[in-house]
Amino acid sequence: MEGKNRALVGLGSYIVNAQADCNGCHSAGPPTEYIVPTGNPYFLSPPFSGKEQINPATYLGGSRDFAGYPAPDSPLHIISRNLTPDKTGRPEGGNTFEQFVEIIRTGVDMDHLHPTCTGDSTENCVPFPFDGSRLQIMPWPVYRNMTNHDLRAIYEYLSAVPCIEGPATPSDLPPPAQYAFQALHNDCE
Repeated sequence: MEGKNRALVGLGSYIVNAQADCNGCHSAGPPTEYIVPTGNPYFLSPPFSGKEQINPATYLGGSRDFAGYPAPDSPLHIISRNLTPDKTGRPEGGNTFEQFVEIIRTGVDMDHLHPTCTGDSTENCVPFPFDGSRLQIMPWPVYRNMTNHDLRAIYEYLSAVPCIEGPATPSDLPPPAQYAFQALHNDCE
């Protein structure tokens, strides 16, 4: 919290955790989103204790595989990004606040992970009529309507959470997700 605006961090936490459920997509999914088995509300009681416990080892660290996109049998797998801050203290791959706002307002994919397919290649690209320069799963068309104050609060909060390094090498990811290594790995120190 050093150097952070506590009020903005608090508001950002409320938006990220209670309104937008960012961790729902930006963790590796329900099997790792919560402490297993006692803190996972998707499990029956017992072993679920009745008290949700977020897993700090995966919190906002990305890696959720949304499987085939845009259809279940499509070869493209879209993987959620690591939103935790890197060694610069900036979230989501070291993006500045201005870049963060551009991502939320326009859906631009700053990493260019899924270009629009051209020719015969269909690997890691989105087919026409989808625009590969835009994030395909991220609900930016809704989030873009947030106020600048709310976006500043989210950015301030994401800058305050602990860094999660993510996978050390691309081979630490399953083959459909290896292309997303750059959007999942953080240098924390």
